[in-house]
Amino acid sequence: MNSGSIQYIGEHLLPGQLGHLFIILSFVAALFSGFCFLKAAFSESSDPEGSRSWLRIARSSFIIHTAAIIGIFAALYFIITHHLFEYHYAWQHTNRALPPKYLLSSFWEGQEGSFMLWAFWHSMLGLVVMGTAKSLESRAMTVISFVQVCLASMLLGFYFSPAFKIGSTPFSLLRNTMQAPIFSDPNYLANYIHDGNGLNVLLQNYWMVIHPPILFLGFASVLIPFSFIIAALWKGEYTQFIKPTAVSSLFAGGVLGLGIMLGGAWAYESLNFGGYWAWDPVENASLVPWLLLVAGLHMLVVYRATGRALSTTLIFYCLAYMLVWYSTFLTRTGVLGDTSVHAFTGEGKSLYWHLLTVLGLLIILCVALLWKRWKSLPRIRNEEASSSREFWMAIGSFVLLISAAHIILATSTPIWGPLAQKLSGKMPAITDPVEHYNSIQVWIGIMLGLLSAFVLYLKFKQSELRVFWKRIGIIGGIALVLTILIAIGQKVTPVQYLLLLFAATFSLLANLYYAFGVQSGSLKKRGAALTHFGFALILMGVLLSSYGKNVISLNTTGVDIDLGKKDLKERLKDSREHVLMFRNTKVAMDNYFATYLGDSTSPTDPRTFYRVAFERIDPKTKEVTEKFMLYPDAFVNPKGQEGMSSNPSTHHYFNRDIFTYVSSIFKAKDKGKYQRDTLHVGDSLFFSNGFLRFDAFSRDVKNRYYQPEPGDMPVGAMLSVHTLDGPQKTLQPLFVLRGNTIESVPDTLSELGLYTRFTGILPEKNAAVIETKQLDPKDEYIVLKAIVFPYINLLWLGVITMVCGFMLSMYNRITGKKKTLPAA
Repeated sequence: MNSGSIQYIGEHLLPGQLGHLFIILSFVAALFSGFCFLKAAFSESSDPEGSRSWLRIARSSFIIHTAAIIGIFAALYFIITHHLFEYHYAWQHTNRALPPKYLLSSFWEGQEGSFMLWAFWHSMLGLVVMGTAKSLESRAMTVISFVQVCLASMLLGFYFSPAFKIGSTPFSLLRNTMQAPIFSDPNYLANYIHDGNGLNVLLQNYWMVIHPPILFLGFASVLIPFSFIIAALWKGEYTQFIKPTAVSSLFAGGVLGLGIMLGGAWAYESLNFGGYWAWDPVENASLVPWLLLVAGLHMLVVYRATGRALSTTLIFYCLAYMLVWYSTFLTRTGVLGDTSVHAFTGEGKSLYWHLLTVLGLLIILCVALLWKRWKSLPRIRNEEASSSREFWMAIGSFVLLISAAHIILATSTPIWGPLAQKLSGKMPAITDPVEHYNSIQVWIGIMLGLLSAFVLYLKFKQSELRVFWKRIGIIGGIALVLTILIAIGQKVTPVQYLLLLFAATFSLLANLYYAFGVQSGSLKKRGAALTHFGFALILMGVLLSSYGKNVISLNTTGVDIDLGKKDLKERLKDSREHVLMFRNTKVAMDNYFATYLGDSTSPTDPRTFYRVAFERIDPKTKEVTEKFMLYPDAFVNPKGQEGMSSNPSTHHYFNRDIFTYVSSIFKAKDKGKYQRDTLHVGDSLFFSNGFLRFDAFSRDVKNRYYQPEPGDMPVGAMLSVHTLDGPQKTLQPLFVLRGNTIESVPDTLSELGLYTRFTGILPEKNAAVIETKQLDPKDEYIVLKAIVFPYINLLWLGVITMVCGFMLSMYNRITGKKKTLPAA
């Protein structure tokens, strides 16, 4: 259908045209600034004055590029917030019901928005590099500008043929991206497009407002140390790059680590797999660059202190940044298929060759520079002593490399699997990702825990072993005793988990003592010990919360609960670990009694909340010692589809969490018939588990269901509700005289399934005609799972501590004195 000859009504084309203009401007400005930075770099030695001129032009061009990216954001923000559904991006990812905070989340739900966010952070960091990199500026900014050209090209949306295009623009009109008869109508917006498709219900969570910007800032930050590495290889100068690389690496390590774990917090708060980490390919893809970045950072520290391991340092940093793009390729091109619950699929297939081209160019750049400089890289020929800090830091970095290699190879199974199938006749598959990764990574955790415990007690080049063994022996002995006590208390028995428990305890004690008993000087020098302490807390939190995880919603009724799993083993497990909760019926869960009290909704929130009351029972006295309410919720039939998307609700203690979510719901459509009674003031009427009393007539209307109209004459019947637990609530059904008609406004107490109506007044008897009905509890139920996560707060405390350690070390590097490399 040719829509070019149709004059469409109501479309707002200016924001999209401005957006397109800003995309093209950002691409051209990045390309030109990269060219100018390149000219400045090449003429640094031969023509210093010319180099400075090129540098000034390059800076101005990059600032224009940054302003253009901000312009793209502003144009798309205008389109989204003004609900201009003539644009495909706004229609696909938003609707009118979304609160403002989730409109912001819709920016990065799609491919184009997330690339835009990534480019935005690059441009901000590029401005910082321009102001601080000094002699490295032209070379580092050439690399940054090149990457910005690549990212800007992802947004171009240029079609050269139906089968070939460059990028995808967020400013495409709906009628240009979809083929539908409605677009033959010039007024299709008013007649057909009344609302958008809406935001993915999994992203309608406050963590998704925070998590993606932090994560993409972390990804973007990895570019900065990489650019300094390329700058050093470019010129063959290996001293000036150390400080800016260390500072930017510490920032990237802290921010990316925080972004990854914010994703874990989102999964814990929003997803119902019962945890914070499921070894999903998207989770793995973000973790692997962080592991290699940390490995590179440790090797950089070794090079700075001893002059050793320069080649290893360079390789680690190159690998870290290559894997940022490889991870992007995995999660955005659809190659993972159904192995990830939140990777991009079909819409990313057009990016396949685009991302491969960018990745290939970056690999060529790294390999070419390393090949050119390899023989001239400074090296120290003699081997480092096995009692030196650098030896064990190198061991730790290679352990991180092994961890990253295992994760990325397993995650890439959908890519190399078909080749293995051709060679062996069998398609490799990971049937239980959690078991597969945990069985390997637990040993990685043990080694890293032990290394992080003792490595700081060693000195560079040569250590005093008598002092070392004395300190480590005492700390190790205390750690062993504590490990035994914790293992007995938490019933940890498998050997690998006992070793991990010891490694975490040992590292906690060793780094705490090192920071305050061994290390001298100001607080800012304790960043490494603080980071290692935080990492040990993470290990401890992961171990205790995962190994000690306890399902308390055990099905003891013998009723088979079928949640639709095809695998018999999984189906039986689900049936065993879920309970059927009829409304107002108590269910025993460990030391608790839980009661489903009914659901509730809000006109401003598309979710349905399920109220579940918990009572903690003292095992000895059998008395109620605590009461609390949880509100697991769900999007029922989201976007008109059958089914539900549930979100957990968690009760937090300092030493454990009670995590609950609803897996299935049932509510009978037939709610029974009303029973009519005439009640005098003071009369009572009994129902199944209590009674209500007619207290008085009232003209003071407080019925939430009543919508007044001019001329109304409402009268309320005040009905106080009582159960065995005492007074519950006062209901006020209304009798309304509206013109020549009489209307009844009901009032309900959903906790008891009690419905009331006031349908008549008998003034001579001071009585009212009251109609009541109560739902049968079996007419409404939920299927719930409840899990206790012990000591999970150690994990979150560890993340915060580790990030603070990264930032403290960064501050120390920024303010510390410049250190020269030791002589070979």
